[in-house]
Amino acid sequence: MSKSVITSYTLMDFLSEADMLAFLSFAEESMQAHANNLRANGMTKFYISRVFNKGDKFTIGNWLEYEDQEAYVACDKIWQKFLSDSDNENKFNFISKIVPYRGIVQYDFS
Repeated sequence: MSKSVITSYTLMDFLSEADMLAFLSFAEESMQAHANNLRANGMTKFYISRVFNKGDKFTIGNWLEYEDQEAYVACDKIWQKFLSDSDNENKFNFISKIVPYRGIVQYDFS
């Protein structure tokens, strides 16, 4: 398994501002406990940001970093369970176009 830092960046385009705000409300209510679980399994960063340079579109970006490939695999299972949980599924009921990007960090200039 790779010991390189793994990144995940997901763009979520919503049909309306109301849908985007509903997602942000869902995040405020649900993500802290979920993030704690991910962190315990190797996630090192988790950002949710509003993308502001897409004109009139309503876009959210999620940036996550994982210690390595093993942590990414463990956390991906946690994500799958989280998204299929009926409690969360009922709250996550807005339409969005989701495009995930995954990568291995090549250089870190931070």
